Amino acid sequence: MLWLFVIGITFSTVFIAEFGDKSQLITISLASRYDNKAVFGGVFAGIAIITVLAVAFGTILFQFVPIFYVKLIASLIFISFGIYTLFYENNMDIDVEKKNGRVVWSSFLFSIFAELGDKTQLVVIALTARYALPLSVLLGALVGMGAIIAISVILGSKLGDLLESKKLDLIAGLLFIALGFIFLLEALFFG
Repeated sequence: MLWLFVIGITFSTVFIAEFGDKSQLITISLASRYDNKAVFGGVFAGIAIITVLAVAFGTILFQFVPIFYVKLIASLIFISFGIYTLFYENNMDIDVEKKNGRVVWSSFLFSIFAELGDKTQLVVIALTARYALPLSVLLGALVGMGAIIAISVILGSKLGDLLESKKLDLIAGLLFIALGFIFLLEALFFG
């Protein structure tokens, strides 16, 4: 029955750790502007991959790629996407199918970069090492992340219904730029 305890403790820890985290803010922002299924699919796929890596490789992954470079690259991607959102996206005429494909891909990449080296991934690594039940940790983490992503998509969708498109673009663009600068400051001052 230890495996069930590990699923529960991992779910609870991940759910609490992700509440109000940058991944949740990114998901809310994306869901307020884009198709909910595309956002959920992209974010969950990215989170699933990074969580599997955390369980499979543990701390070995970060021995090959210093976290400084991950945060530096992530900061540039977020700042670039924020600028793109503020100045270019409204001027493009894209059909819905192509747009949803881009949304899935963007959501996927943002979730990976937001989670690399994040406290949730460190918790997953620690729980895997502590209990030596990687499948239980993986299941608990994925269900916990899935629950937070679903809540974030619903919140973002409701926010999108309340605000007009130009205000959402402004909020989203500024949020991505702010997160980019936070990543940059983390990289420069905390490694």
